[in-house]
Amino acid sequence: MLASWTTDMWSPIINLFSFIPSYGFMIIVFTICLKIILSPLDFWQKKVSRASMLKQQKLQPEIAKLQKRYGNNKQLLNQKTMELYKRENYNVVGSCLSMLLNLAITLFIFITLFTGLIGISQDKTYNQYLEIETAYYTTFNSEFRAEYNLTAEENDADISGKWNELVSARLDEARQLLIEEGNEEPTEEQINSRAAQLVYETENITAIVSSAQDSASTRYEEIRDNWLWVDNIWRPDTYVAGFPDYSAFRNMSNLEARLSDNPDRLSQIEQNFDTITAKIQTNYSSWNGYFILVVLAGVVTFLSFMVTDMTNSKKNKDKKQQLANQDPQQKQANQVAGAGKILKFIMPVIMIIFTISYSAAFAIYIVMNSLMSLIISFISLKIIEKMEKNKENKEKDSKKVSYSR
Repeated sequence: MLASWTTDMWSPIINLFSFIPSYGFMIIVFTICLKIILSPLDFWQKKVSRASMLKQQKLQPEIAKLQKRYGNNKQLLNQKTMELYKRENYNVVGSCLSMLLNLAITLFIFITLFTGLIGISQDKTYNQYLEIETAYYTTFNSEFRAEYNLTAEENDADISGKWNELVSARLDEARQLLIEEGNEEPTEEQINSRAAQLVYETENITAIVSSAQDSASTRYEEIRDNWLWVDNIWRPDTYVAGFPDYSAFRNMSNLEARLSDNPDRLSQIEQNFDTITAKIQTNYSSWNGYFILVVLAGVVTFLSFMVTDMTNSKKNKDKKQQLANQDPQQKQANQVAGAGKILKFIMPVIMIIFTISYSAAFAIYIVMNSLMSLIISFISLKIIEKMEKNKENKEKDSKKVSYSR
């Protein structure tokens, strides 16, 4: 259910960039635009956190005096401290609230886009198979008609009739082979399956099937979603084969749920999948990728958190003394904010797990999202530092003017 509405939400947005021929590059451009749109929120959060930290540093001498004067009376110390904060218009948890708001929006986008891309991946994988299957049967039916002198006007039922005739001619041979293999009482399904296999092995049918498989392979080359070194962006950038076998395809396309009301169609795909895609599976049996996106996801995510830490840092010669002078509420607020720093070690590991477990398409988003966060955080840091410097210069100039008067 979640994947359904998130797919409906994100698919049209990503498709706004459908003028880009590669789906991988579509995701890159989409991610860049999304991060630019959200950058004011990110900048605001960093600015609030930075201002809160500077205000905290400015108040430390006053807090130290209060602690020296009222250190033996915790209740009075807290009261005087709160009065100081109110007088200086300082909100202890203000930066935490901005951080939580930014985190909530980030998580909403991440989770919905994650499930949305899963849904898009399922649709793409299934629809690609349908096109491959159509290409296969178009060639197969055409050459089958030619081989058995069926006219173009004869429909698929006539082709099926001829096929069943060929299979029926092999039923006795199929039954005998199954008995010789130790299956004393083969079922009708087993006999029909073996008889069809014997038909496929005949020279003329083998040639027709091979030609149809070539058509399926050609069609896949035309519609497959590759990206740079990745053969198939709907599979992970790892050692897995570029094109799935039936078991992987069933999971990737959510096939059983998709065809839950059509078991005959499900059975048909299961029986014919390997035959139709045999040459495609052979062509893309090697690694789909080389773990490049996996490594990048971990490294860039870590670096983006490092730059965020830089935004909240400032040179301080007596940092230990400041920490010692913090009141209990301030320490609690700093502990809440400091808990976010743990994410810089946890999130890279989580991103690596995601990129190994899910499609390269999602890995491209993760890497690009982290890279954009890194760039935007760095730019935000420089802008905030410039604003602080300009403010300090104005205060100095104001003091000079007052002094000259």
